[in-house]
Amino acid sequence: MTVFPVRQTAWLAAAAMGAATLLAAVSAGAQLKLQRSMPEIVRPEKPTPAPENLSGGITVAPRPLEESGIVVNWLDALDPDAIGLISEDQGGLPLGLWQGTDWETVRTLMPRMPAGTASTAIRDIARRLLVSRAAVPAGKPVDASLVALRVDRLLAMGAVGDAVALLKLAPAVRRDENLERTRIEALLFNNDNSGACLAVQNAGSKYTSFYWSQALAYCFALSGDHARASVIADLLGERATEVEPVFFAAIDALAGTTGGDLPPLKSPRALHLSMMRAARLKVPAGIVRDSAAANLRAVALSPNADLETRLVAADRAYRLGALSGDALVQLYVGIPFTGEELKAPISSAEAEWTPRTRALMLRSAAAQPVPLAKAEILRRAWEIGREWNGYAEIAATSLPAAQSIAPAQELSWFAGDIARVLFAGGEVERALTWYRIAASDRALSDEARVIENTLWPLALLADPDAAVGGGMARLAEWATALQAGDPENGPRRSQALFELLDGLGKPVPPEMWRRAIETPFTGSGAGLNTVWRRGLARAVEAGYIGEALLLLTVGAAESQGGRLSFGDAVVAIGALHRLGLEREARRLAVEAAVTAGI
Repeated sequence: MTVFPVRQTAWLAAAAMGAATLLAAVSAGAQLKLQRSMPEIVRPEKPTPAPENLSGGITVAPRPLEESGIVVNWLDALDPDAIGLISEDQGGLPLGLWQGTDWETVRTLMPRMPAGTASTAIRDIARRLLVSRAAVPAGKPVDASLVALRVDRLLAMGAVGDAVALLKLAPAVRRDENLERTRIEALLFNNDNSGACLAVQNAGSKYTSFYWSQALAYCFALSGDHARASVIADLLGERATEVEPVFFAAIDALAGTTGGDLPPLKSPRALHLSMMRAARLKVPAGIVRDSAAANLRAVALSPNADLETRLVAADRAYRLGALSGDALVQLYVGIPFTGEELKAPISSAEAEWTPRTRALMLRSAAAQPVPLAKAEILRRAWEIGREWNGYAEIAATSLPAAQSIAPAQELSWFAGDIARVLFAGGEVERALTWYRIAASDRALSDEARVIENTLWPLALLADPDAAVGGGMARLAEWATALQAGDPENGPRRSQALFELLDGLGKPVPPEMWRRAIETPFTGSGAGLNTVWRRGLARAVEAGYIGEALLLLTVGAAESQGGRLSFGDAVVAIGALHRLGLEREARRLAVEAAVTAGI
């Protein structure tokens, strides 16, 4: 990498003042204005539209906005920050979502929402919270932007489609620097370089941070004006500690200058990842180690990352909800496996457990035209996952393949395996269909009876009406059989189900609780502190829906592994139940049950 020497020392003061003054310095006459049209942007590649289904099934209201294609119902009398993609009658949260919650609480908690979580239940709650139309919290200053906070979190989660759609609704008169930066980051994550540069042109003259100088230099480089890009890089070189080092390497590469090794990425943003993509700089493998969901998604879709890095990024991005199932499958289809590998996918995975061998198995399953063959490969893939202590990885990424198998009576032997994967992935209705297949054969075979009995507690949590013999008599029978069959773990698993049912407002008979005291009080593992529990309880008691959901999602983000401990999940389930969010409570209960091994 080359960091250009400063060509005119007199410009250093101008550089320190940021993009607006820097622009004036770049022009020979110090008269360059952003109102002047920028050179035509030469896009190195065609922008890729956001993958479908990034909104997790979210639909928008039926009033179209001109030209945008986005639809929304406006809240005429409310703050423009109240905009959203869905209303309450479309599955959104109530209009009074923030009633009782002050702005400072929202401003403090919202940036701490999870930047990706393996919990599909928590992820869906977080997304609904961020895209629902709702009156703004009390005390929000006129110049503060709730939209900016919401979009920032959506981007961090990798929900780029939702972020871009929400930004299109944001009134221009209310945009501040944070919102404008967020807009540019969203456009760059969406690979819309020309749209991002237009936003830089329109907004850059208003702000003075180094971000705008970097963005301006990038846009000059994309347009072929490498001289101006170089000058800005020279000036920023004097403040290199405040600039991501890859910025300089990308500016050099776009100008056709080769340098040394690519510097390490410290805190890359969409701007830097976009620059690397345009400059065809290879993405270092280490970026996937601790990256946020949005960065993982960008790397997974990037042609300038090696295949192994893309696979690792895609695996993690999908499990965090940042990458669609279709995008994951498309990546797998594009892997150049050898003929020998394609002939023996199972043997490859048995010998080595890597993202490549997992992709090989899933690609092989997807290619099977016969459901029976597809089911056999998936079952063996899950077995191998358990052998390698990697069941969670393969179960999550195999969800698209599992969804492609239509429930059928002739596959009843497969119902237990596939239903657990579907339950864990939030596909509750399809999982219940497989459960019903096992239940219908319960009286005909021992295998079906075992499968149905294994799935019964999950069905009971998801939908009591769907569970065969869903009464408390069946619960006692199930717990007795479980503890007899597994004396070591049975009591723990049965008590876990009791706790989940209690959280859902389904009281377990006192005699069953009394029997439970016969086992050690081992607890449910370390969880969140009293502050979280008291805050959540207070919000629920007062009916502060938005505040309660904020606390719930932040709790997940700050828990080990990005997932609530079992004990905290029980608390959260009870909170959701008391708030009237029964569907959400049951989804979280099913997820907690699967994680607990029920």
